[in-house]
Amino acid sequence: MSDVSDRPSVSVVRWVARILSVLIGFVGLWGVLEAIQFNLGHLSQVTLPGSLVWGGFVLVFAGCAVGWFKEFLASLLILGGTVLLGAISLLAPSAFRGLHFLSIPAVLGFLFLYVHLASKKR
Repeated sequence: MSDVSDRPSVSVVRWVARILSVLIGFVGLWGVLEAIQFNLGHLSQVTLPGSLVWGGFVLVFAGCAVGWFKEFLASLLILGGTVLLGAISLLAPSAFRGLHFLSIPAVLGFLFLYVHLASKKR
């Protein structure tokens, strides 16, 4: 019986997830640099929800970087960051208003999870 990880679909999904992680990383880096530039003049106005939003973004970006090496850890980091950002978006809407953008990293997290589960030895 052939191994599941030998299937071309797992390899294709792995590379799609890696490419998406690079794209999300570049877009996120641009957003982080813009936010840092804005926040340097407003450090006294940083709130707890704002800090948690930063933490969620750090988790998502760390997952994008780790995804090249460890798919399961990447999926945990990305999905954890996405859940944190979603919770902050619902509990403190003024801190993060991009709830509709969270589907993109969530799909990436599930792609990395699929690659990990499909390539596991039985």
